[in-house]
Amino acid sequence: MATKRLRLLLRIWTVIFLLGAVDFFVFPYLTVKILNSTARSLGMVPYMILVAALSWIAQRGTRIQAQPVQFLLLAKAASSLTSLALFLLGGFAYPFLANFVVDGAIVLITYWFYRAARSELAFPAQ
Repeated sequence: MATKRLRLLLRIWTVIFLLGAVDFFVFPYLTVKILNSTARSLGMVPYMILVAALSWIAQRGTRIQAQPVQFLLLAKAASSLTSLALFLLGGFAYPFLANFVVDGAIVLITYWFYRAARSELAFPAQ
């Protein structure tokens, strides 16, 4: 049951991250204006495609692959903590705080599901 929930969550992340990539690609200036960000909007497209790919690769097949989930957790944690640092050190720009909260929540939720399903995951041979 835990594996099914993690697989569903990874599929949901795939869709959300792909929509984020499309949003930044199709509406880069509008998205930046809405977020009131100083960051380059198109810089987010490759990252969103990467995290969508990690989510997709992890959940395909009969057993969920642990390693792409671990990389997804790492990417989102790095994004969240970098955003917190930019928020605190770079002038308290709201989009950085929002990204810290959103990506931090993604890390916590995904880790919770990952931990519950850990015994059923496929780990790389060592």
